[in-house]
Amino acid sequence: MRKTFDLIAAPAGTEPGDYVPRVYAARNLPATSSATLEVQHGDAGWRVSLGWHCPDPVRDASGNTNLFVDAAALLAPTVADAQWITMGAPDKAVEGALWRADREELLRIRAEGLGTVKRQQPPNHWKAHSDWSEARWSVTFELASWPALDDHNQLAFAIWRGAAADRGGLKAIVPQWIAVEP
Repeated sequence: MRKTFDLIAAPAGTEPGDYVPRVYAARNLPATSSATLEVQHGDAGWRVSLGWHCPDPVRDASGNTNLFVDAAALLAPTVADAQWITMGAPDKAVEGALWRADREELLRIRAEGLGTVKRQQPPNHWKAHSDWSEARWSVTFELASWPALDDHNQLAFAIWRGAAADRGGLKAIVPQWIAVEP
């Protein structure tokens, strides 16, 4: 499957705490308006490629508290009725892989609702390859043995553009789960 998806801004008003919903209430357009998703499943697991326009990549934000790195995440539900837009719910987790432009290795993420994301080391067989050229990021995730995706065949993704101050819950997202073929 290969398809381009229109993205929406993650709703700032649903973020935990007071600061983000108050300060970013008017932020209703995503910094990244669309992304191309390609999904392949085979004996070696899942190969998922994301591509998006990014005229000003940020690979390093060290030493600058006003700068954020580019990133992308893939998510799958751990149960059939886990909600994507709320990052799951108690006992209805979502899990996935997080790529950041400032790291060589992926992070494994898991959440049971907004503000609950936990990061950990990924399985040894999870890898990502990235490339930025001609104002475009291309990131390919190679994910062998991902039971959540194998079991539910649903995927979602998020993209952060650091130069646009995307970070945490401020991101561009696909608005619903995407059905993928096993």
